[in-house]
Amino acid sequence: MKHTLPILLIALCLIGCSVKDAPIADPGGPAGKGAPRMIISGRVTDTANVALPGIYISVPGVREPNEREILSYNCAITDSAGQYTIIRYRGRELPVEVTVVATDSTGLYQEQQRFVPVAYDTIRTVAGYTRYNAYVKADFVLSQEKSQP
Repeated sequence: MKHTLPILLIALCLIGCSVKDAPIADPGGPAGKGAPRMIISGRVTDTANVALPGIYISVPGVREPNEREILSYNCAITDSAGQYTIIRYRGRELPVEVTVVATDSTGLYQEQQRFVPVAYDTIRTVAGYTRYNAYVKADFVLSQEKSQP
């Protein structure tokens, strides 16, 4: 009975070490849980570097044709600091770039479209390392629309 505790501790250590070093069978997310994500973020300012709140940001190429518009999933509105974040499931594709569009619904600023490269983190799987979460950083500097006479 008095040798049971040391044996149990050794067994737990061996199990813990082997699990820690084992490949991830069902990987996902930063902690290895869930589906891979595409995280699109950035800041929108004017030409004087003043943050622009209320700017509509969309990522048209990643949406399915029948997919509803869902705020912070496939579109965003900039906050008071001009910041936005869109977090969506990545899907099976591994794009090298995405199109991000900034639109001012008031019409004061010109719409801007950018083609932005995608960066990936990697995770370890049974087959080796694979690209997982996608990251897109798209900052915009919007110019005012030209006045109409």
